Amino acid sequence: MNGSMRKLIVIPSILSLMMIALVGCEEDNGIYGSGGSNNITLTSFANSYDSQVNATAIARIDESYRTGAREIKIKNLVNNYSNQSLNTLDKTILANNFEGRLENKNIEVNGRTVKRPIYEKNTNNKSSYEVTYKTLDLSGVKADSYLAGNTVSDSRGIITSLNHYPKIPATLAFPAGSVCYIPVVTSERAFLAFNEKDKTGYSALDKWIDAAEARFDDNRGYSTSKFGVGADNKQHAAQVTFFAYKNQPAYQYNGVEYDTGIYEADYVAKGSSNPNTNSFRSVVDCTIVNEVAADFLEREIKRYY
Repeated sequence: MNGSMRKLIVIPSILSLMMIALVGCEEDNGIYGSGGSNNITLTSFANSYDSQVNATAIARIDESYRTGAREIKIKNLVNNYSNQSLNTLDKTILANNFEGRLENKNIEVNGRTVKRPIYEKNTNNKSSYEVTYKTLDLSGVKADSYLAGNTVSDSRGIITSLNHYPKIPATLAFPAGSVCYIPVVTSERAFLAFNEKDKTGYSALDKWIDAAEARFDDNRGYSTSKFGVGADNKQHAAQVTFFAYKNQPAYQYNGVEYDTGIYEADYVAKGSSNPNTNSFRSVVDCTIVNEVAADFLEREIKRYY
């Protein structure tokens, strides 16, 4: 569902599946799968470091799903974006007494729901996994629609890419027709997902655990659990969870021993996620947007950065 394994407890919506290389300031496209009818395009914006100019690079990322295929477009807006943090390769899936694959095929799109079955290794059995995107109207929303509190529970409002790019004047608002997509993940089973790009340099899972437990240098509390996954639960895995601390949310790290390597993994819970959609109750994450909102952000990023 990004290269670092610092994960918000609210699990990311999309498990990326293919890495794309960028050169210069051109658009670079990757299309995987075949066929197509219904479709949805999800746009976000990302930063990286451009070593050639010793400055930040900003890119627009359009991720489109249609029945049978997935397409990614990455467009440089400022300098030359490096996609090393993007991990879009197929994923190995490990769960309780289960090993399978999540691949860039057999995709089904129905309105704002993207279904991607997970096929069990060496069988035709499959486990259901899907993401439905709720919508929220961004028309008229400005950067000050988000109010940061002293703690996570005190924060309110709608956080958008306007908050990530403060050079854009706070008086600017999203135009009419702007919409954000809030992902709701539904999975038949809890699982860990990873691929070769997630392989670490640790020689043993216990060494990964030691490093994971030391990722923060403050006094926040954490818990660590070990468990078995995969066929007959023979693969060893661990989960390190840091509790919410001051104005920072809870974070979760997952590691798994697989074949001869130690991998960091995404974790997806069983059942359906329940992201907040009420800006008066808590913070609404609105960083995935439609074309109208994306065109507005692209224009203003180019203007002020």
